[in-house]
Amino acid sequence: MPRLRRSAPVALLLLLPLLLSGCGSSAGATGGGQRPSAPPQTVGTRLTQPVPADLLSLPLTDSTGAVRHLSDFAGKVVVISDSMTLCQETCPIDTATLVQTARQVDADTTAAKDVVFITLTVDPQRDTPAQLRAYQRQYGGGALPNWLLLTGKPADVHAIWKFFGVFWKKVPQDERVRNWRTGKLLTYDIQHSDELFFLDTRQRERYILDGMPTAPAGTPIPGKIKTFLSDEGRKNLHKNGVWTADQAVAGIAWLLGRPVSG
Repeated sequence: MPRLRRSAPVALLLLLPLLLSGCGSSAGATGGGQRPSAPPQTVGTRLTQPVPADLLSLPLTDSTGAVRHLSDFAGKVVVISDSMTLCQETCPIDTATLVQTARQVDADTTAAKDVVFITLTVDPQRDTPAQLRAYQRQYGGGALPNWLLLTGKPADVHAIWKFFGVFWKKVPQDERVRNWRTGKLLTYDIQHSDELFFLDTRQRERYILDGMPTAPAGTPIPGKIKTFLSDEGRKNLHKNGVWTADQAVAGIAWLLGRPVSG
């Protein structure tokens, strides 16, 4: 499943510096009482784009079957990952890095109350609450109350991703692969772009990290998911990505207006 770029109109917001982003912590992520500075544009893209109310109110379903809406999280910094549980290339690395970021924030009890992490599927047909729940368990998600996995009606999920500029396309499955949870033979794959979106407390899109992160050493890919990886996915485990968990924490600290000490 090659990772594809977002649609051209939104891609203009990202610019070439995103491709040059390095690894390591950004200034302002931890320590001290000084207000964190904005992340440099060489690490991510800053913007101010309100999310339409009709999208914020769309009903989504979490891994327990409960109905959620993005509007439920007004007043919090929201970090949203586009992903799918049956991805074999980069989604497992995206998830591991998101989980590492959530753990760092969760260690700061003050910040943890004001931040929520969302993995919203690009594959709502197969990512049922049961599938999301199993994926969440693989990553030890039960210990992270501020990490939610969401699915929904395909039209609603796709409307949200269209606003954020996420490319997705259903394509034929090019090899014989079975669902790591059910053993069912997969009949299609989904190509999609790879981003992390940050909403501020006023539910405006303010920051984007684009591309695959560096696989975090402290949060290894779970055994069952690692076995599911394709050859390309296993190679990705050893590649330097374009962002890290520390850089994601720096973006969160900037939006909170205070350091995160996790």
